[in-house]
Amino acid sequence: MWVSGVAVLGVLAFVLFRGGGGLGGPDNTIPQFDFKVTKAIPMVVTQNDPNQFTGQAQAVATEVTKTMTALYTGAFLDPENWRSGSYGDVWPLFDDGSRTSAQQDGATITLGPNAGDTYEKVKQPKGTIGVKVLLDKQDRPSTAVAIVKFTALGTGKDGTFTRIVSRGQYFLRLADGGWTVYAFQVRRGDHVTTPKPGPSGSSSEVAP
Repeated sequence: MWVSGVAVLGVLAFVLFRGGGGLGGPDNTIPQFDFKVTKAIPMVVTQNDPNQFTGQAQAVATEVTKTMTALYTGAFLDPENWRSGSYGDVWPLFDDGSRTSAQQDGATITLGPNAGDTYEKVKQPKGTIGVKVLLDKQDRPSTAVAIVKFTALGTGKDGTFTRIVSRGQYFLRLADGGWTVYAFQVRRGDHVTTPKPGPSGSSSEVAP
């Protein structure tokens, strides 16, 4: 679904840097995760050469990636969130106009309200992000489109493994404190997977 609205940003730094080792012990440790930036493309509305603005696009991509890393960390990787089915530190990354729709689509945007009943743990996060940066008539960054792919491995309480897959486009603009999402289109492609046999026949890596 597509949504739009006006911009506000919340607890980005809290989500990015909150650890899991203190309260709740190792079981609540958040897996280390950062999106790998694959491209940062400036898009101009003037007659100027867009290559002049590659540095601006890269700088915006760095900031946009912080927002998206915070979003996916809170939505899929923080055990305190998915075990409780509460993602209160995710929604402030959406602006006022898109937040309600994001919450209504929470089963797609996050691991879901009942993930704690399904999963024992979530690990092996990987993700790529490409960012297109639209410059205004003064050749200043105006909006950004983040194209992301995220995967992680969920270990079920029943002993099964699920490859968690999220692909999406997020439209962001600069607000107080950072880049915030004002529109999005996200789809999930989760699927059950099985461990690959190790050298001695024991299970090791998990098939994609």
